[in-house]
Amino acid sequence: MAAELARHGLRCRIVDALEAPSLLSRALVVQSRTVELFDDFGVAEALLARGVPMRAYNVLGAGGRRARIAMRHFPWLETRYPIPHMVPQGATEAVLTRYLASFGLAVEWGVAFTGFREDAEGVDVTLKHRDGTGESVRARWLLGCDGGSSRVRKEAGIPFEGKTYDYACMLVDARLDWPLGHGEMFIIPSRHGVVAAFPMPGENRYRLSFNLPRYGDGGTQPLTLEELQALADRMVPVPTRLSAPTWMTRFRQHCLGVPCYRQGRVFLAGDAAHIHSPAGGQGLNTGIQDAYNLAWKLALVTRGRAPEPLLDTYQVERHRVGQNLLKGTDRRFALISSSGGLPLRLVRAHGLPRAARWLFRTAFMEKKLVRFVSELFINYRHSPLSTESISGEDLGGVRIEDGPAPGARVPDLPLRGAGVERLHDVLRGPHHTLLLFAGLAPGEERPARLESLACQLEEDYGPQLLRARVVVTGAAPGPCSLADATGAAHRRFGAGAACVYLVRPDGYVGHRARPIEVKSLKAELTARLGPPREAAARALDLPPQGVVQARAVAPARQPGTKASGHISPDPAPSTWRGGITHEDRALWRYRCHGTSRAGAGARERPHNHCPGPDPGQAASEP
Repeated sequence: MAAELARHGLRCRIVDALEAPSLLSRALVVQSRTVELFDDFGVAEALLARGVPMRAYNVLGAGGRRARIAMRHFPWLETRYPIPHMVPQGATEAVLTRYLASFGLAVEWGVAFTGFREDAEGVDVTLKHRDGTGESVRARWLLGCDGGSSRVRKEAGIPFEGKTYDYACMLVDARLDWPLGHGEMFIIPSRHGVVAAFPMPGENRYRLSFNLPRYGDGGTQPLTLEELQALADRMVPVPTRLSAPTWMTRFRQHCLGVPCYRQGRVFLAGDAAHIHSPAGGQGLNTGIQDAYNLAWKLALVTRGRAPEPLLDTYQVERHRVGQNLLKGTDRRFALISSSGGLPLRLVRAHGLPRAARWLFRTAFMEKKLVRFVSELFINYRHSPLSTESISGEDLGGVRIEDGPAPGARVPDLPLRGAGVERLHDVLRGPHHTLLLFAGLAPGEERPARLESLACQLEEDYGPQLLRARVVVTGAAPGPCSLADATGAAHRRFGAGAACVYLVRPDGYVGHRARPIEVKSLKAELTARLGPPREAAARALDLPPQGVVQARAVAPARQPGTKASGHISPDPAPSTWRGGITHEDRALWRYRCHGTSRAGAGARERPHNHCPGPDPGQAASEP
């Protein structure tokens, strides 16, 4: 969270009650979408160098028979990072800490968050240092990223709802000698429970997770290697020897979530908002994406580029993702871990491996599993920030409806331009990105005309707020153009006719339109980014903003349509005024709360409590 806030130009403090960073592996799986986010920071290779690729998923049955899905470069993933990696959490944090240092920021270890007071303008946060001295910090926002036992959540009075399982859960990071190869994940169901084995960096190093039906009285007893070896002998159907453990722990598993990710000036992210079974390796990845969703919105609001209701969309978009994750992991964990009597234990031990051997041979199951674990198909299609304006005819046999829908992740496709080899190279950075497609149909739109528009819009807003690029099928006519040599990007985006896509800083489609109408496009940019005049100065010349984060974080307060597919010129010169106008606020109220743009019956949702149910919620892969 702090790294992304800093990248967007906000000043923040990140405090942690721990005396030093943990060296334990803890969260281990880094999925494809998370690696893309690290690529946006420019540190993906540094992250992957600290881990090992997970080459396959296996379900291991009696006699060592297994069902297997190999991880490979599935073209339909449309990413340069198709393989999950096993990276110990300590290594992941080290990469982020080094990146954070590039902004002159560091985690303040041994500084505990103890409470806060909130008013209409900000929050007063109280901290306690390791020497016992206290400190009061004035901040614009308070972000609780302080884990499942979040002090921020408790001080805010936000409930943590759900259940705790009556299962014994034990983890060990150790050397594993067995006849199965390294670099693959194994799920091993048995009558006694389920074992999961995850590859780790190092020769024959694995994380083993034992899930047993009863928690019993052993939860407070120290865990021993002998106890774990006995479990492996009983539950793993091939000869297995554990040795050289570096971490062992025994714990209860929970399925808990908050009803609101925002309460006034307090936000929750990661385990502070949702904790669940580690099945699927989604927890750390979901928390990172919470931060990625919130940071750019905080930046726009703190800088005065967008009104505060924009922040309500964090709840709208991420709460449903979190709830779907909790429900999905709860179902899967109950299936593989419940005692359920002898019939269910037999089904788990014998039926599940047999079913997996059949299902894993089908392209349907292969695709479903890979789509789920990659997190590349989570979307915000029902968010009020996901809009479109489509008219005119599809041309060249290509339908715009088949392109990335508003709220969908933008795919990474080959494109050529100055310093660009793929589309995500253009998206890299804290800015919105405008993609103007010239169209596949002959004579559909003059690229030079679009080039002029793109360069002008980028100059009006400044590259820190907006990057505009024209995608053409021929030679790129200028520095604001990208060459789509084969037309593949046009076809993928449904751009038979000229059209435009506006991409959010987090890489999701915010708006798409056909035809390209200059007046409507400028109105859309004004609604989302504020008026263009002075925009570049605001983005580049303002002093850094502030946030305090209680491992925990908090930002400090700053003062102060046509039938053709052709581009339509502005009928008259536009007059832009600085600041957020009444019309801009009405438009944001409409998008954030579903009220009339004209303001009839419009209401501002109060910010001292969590927004209520909203039909515009994020949809995620089931």
